[in-house]
Parts: sequence; structure tokens; C-alpha cells
Amino acid sequence: MKHLCLLFFFFTFSLQAQFRVNGIVKESSANKPLPFATITANDGTNTISDVDGKFSLLSLKRIVSFDVSYIGFTKSTVVIVNDKPFYTVFLSPKRDDLKEVVVSNENPALTIIKKVIANKNANNPQKKLNSFEFKSYNKLIVTANPDSIDGRIDSVFVEKSIGKKFTKIDSSNYKFKEIISKHHLFQTEKVSQYQFDNPKLKETILGTKMAGFKQPIYEVIAFNLQSFSIYDSSYELFETKYNSPIANDALQDYNYKLLDTVSINGRNTYMVYFKNKKKRKASGLEGVIYIDQNNYAIAKAVMRIKGVLDISGIHEFQYIPKENLWFPIQKTFKIVKGKNDDDIKILGGTIQFEGDLEEDSKPHKKAASDYVYLLSQTNNFDINYNIPIQIKKSAISIEIKEDAVNRPESFWNSYRKDSLDIRSQKTYLVLDSISVKKRIESRLRFGRKIIN
Repeated sequence: MKHLCLLFFFFTFSLQAQFRVNGIVKESSANKPLPFATITANDGTNTISDVDGKFSLLSLKRIVSFDVSYIGFTKSTVVIVNDKPFYTVFLSPKRDDLKEVVVSNENPALTIIKKVIANKNANNPQKKLNSFEFKSYNKLIVTANPDSIDGRIDSVFVEKSIGKKFTKIDSSNYKFKEIISKHHLFQTEKVSQYQFDNPKLKETILGTKMAGFKQPIYEVIAFNLQSFSIYDSSYELFETKYNSPIANDALQDYNYKLLDTVSINGRNTYMVYFKNKKKRKASGLEGVIYIDQNNYAIAKAVMRIKGVLDISGIHEFQYIPKENLWFPIQKTFKIVKGKNDDDIKILGGTIQFEGDLEEDSKPHKKAASDYVYLLSQTNNFDINYNIPIQIKKSAISIEIKEDAVNRPESFWNSYRKDSLDIRSQKTYLVLDSISVKKRIESRLRFGRKIIN
């Protein structure tokens, strides 16, 4: 029950790649992670590090080596070693000035952003296309990486500068690490069909599966983690709206800097960093957008709130030559615990986690549960556009099919591009048994009746 309570706090993938390289990018002098570093494989496949500096590079071809670059730092080339699962890459600050692409006499990033804003309607699929439809597979987990949890939690000996020191095991943290090594704290899957017939967009949920519940919790299904479109004037992240970095009045709210030029889908893009002008922490969005150098469309976007929680939403697109259009193919949403004690505005209000620390007070000692994160990944497929589409019950934005909760395992296997690993399989078994034992589902139904 305690573990399920934790997932309610967060209430509310897979790629076709055959080869994967995982790692973290850090600054050599301060040993701090570098978010938004660019990682490029030898075949041109690229990705960026997340808010913790971690990355996962996937490719259809065998990865022999990869480059890591970051503004103001010397690029590093890493050669792949057989059987090595994780790479820690240290980048050193460089003293020479960054050579930027010069577009005009003004800040080149501003010139690029102005062209993005001017060409929004021509690049927005919901403006350019008369209709489209596609299916999507989503998997959401609340979990933690056992390897990230301090080794002192599960050992009676702690390494010191001279020898080892005996220490008492933290039983609660040890138990948490043991649990998280076997299964996730929460897990849900969903298969949907999206239909767009200008101007109506509808999601029909074909299948939904939620660990611990036979019937779906509709509050979780309807919870909006990130905006559907990157071109909306207000960008929504964790049910809170922010002025978009490409809104018509965005130049009043954001500073921009041109970081690099990278290739995506064989097309050259500008990599532009943006940050809210307000000096307060957690006052707005920051992130990176990749802009097609030819048509000034968004080829990839990383949107982030940095505060007590680090919340990031990543949008990835695929180029359609026939339409000269970038169409969304993947979304990733992640929440991790931040490293400060500031408040953050989410869900329409202010949430205070540890509270403001007094000057004389000691910093919060990190517990195993501080490594918990929420990860949602959505992949789009079977994309069709500019075809006759008839949307049934068009007045409804989200519809759940009657048999969506009763889909057999064969249904899920047909949509999962990768089968569930042992940890995910155990998550369904463990949480289902906990739910039955604690009568959680019946209690929720009873609570809803009282509310109604």
C-alpha cells in the first residue's frame, strides 16, 4: 500500500533500433552532469543527454564509436568496447571562443527564431494537412535505477581513505532498493488511435492496461503530461501552461543562443538553446529546439522545467519529403527529483517539498526513494494523411472502447515493438496481488460514490 501511495503522487518504447549505448556526460573539473549535450554515433544517429546528463543512443547499425559535444567544451570521441554497458564521458572546458554560424549582424539565434515563427502555419501538421490519423503505443512507469542508489545502503562496510569502516544498514532504504531491483513502483500501457479532420482532433483508446487495477483509472488516462503539438502558442507540461518559445510574442519572454548544427533524418538543423528571461528558478521553460535549416520547421524539441523537480518533455519528428513536413513520431516525458529546495508551480498551484532550508540547518540527507522517477514514452506508427476521415462522436476528445480493458496478451504483443522485460512482467504480477490483498480498487470505487 505504501508503494502504491507513492505512485499516486505522480498520478495522475521502444524503438526499432537494434544497438544501444548508454552513458552519462559530466564536466571534468566539477564532476557535474551536463544536460543537453549532443551525442552522435559513427553512422550519424544522434541524441542529447537528459536533465541528469544521461543518454541512451540507439541505432539500426552497429555503433563503433560516438562523439560527445557541448557548448564551450572540447568535443570527445569514445570508442565502443565490447560488453561495456555504460560509458561516463568527461568533457573539459575550452578556452577559445565558440565559432557560431553567422546569419546576420544580430544574434543569429534571434534571426532563426523569427523565421520559425513566421513559418509556423506552413510547418504545423494541423495547419498544413487537411487530415491525418495514426496509432500510438504508450508505456508509463514510476521506478528507480538500483545502480544509482548509494552502495552504503546495502553494505555494512563503507570505503574510507584508509581501509573500511563498519556501519549500520538503513533497513528502509535497503528494502526499497531490494524492491526496485525486482519490479517498478507503477506501470501502465496504452494503445490509441488519433484522428484529425481539421480542426477536430480525437483520441480513441483501443487498449489500456494498468498495474494493480482491472478497470482503468480515468484520471490517469486523461492526465496531460505534455502538449500534443509543439506549435501551440501555449506549451503544456505536467498540466501547467507556459508561453511557447516559438509563440508570436516569445521574444519578449526568452533568450536564445545558437549552440550547434546537427543532422536529423539527413537534413541539417540549427540547435538553439532557449531560456526564460526571468531570473527566478522554476519561473519558466528552458530547453533546446532543432530547426530545419531549409524550411525552419521544428525537427526535435526538448522542453524543461528546472526546480525541485526536473520535468522534461521531448518531441521527435520524422521528415516527409513529399509534403516537406516534419511529422511527430515520438514523445518522451520524464520527472526526476531536483537538487535544491525551491518551490515549484505545477498542477495550477505551488508544491513545497522539503521547504526552504534555514541557513544553520543541515541539507537533506538523500534517501533511496529520492532516486524515483516517472517516465512516459509514446511511439506513433501507421501514419496516414490527407485521406477521407470520419470521426465518430466528434464532440468527445478522448473515447475509451468498451473492450479496451479486456485486451488479451496477443493484442499487446502485436503493438509492443520490444517484449516486456522480466522487471516489467513482475510489476503487473506484484501490483495486481497487492491491489487484491489491500482491496485498493474497491476502496477507490467506494470513494468515488461518496464524492458523486
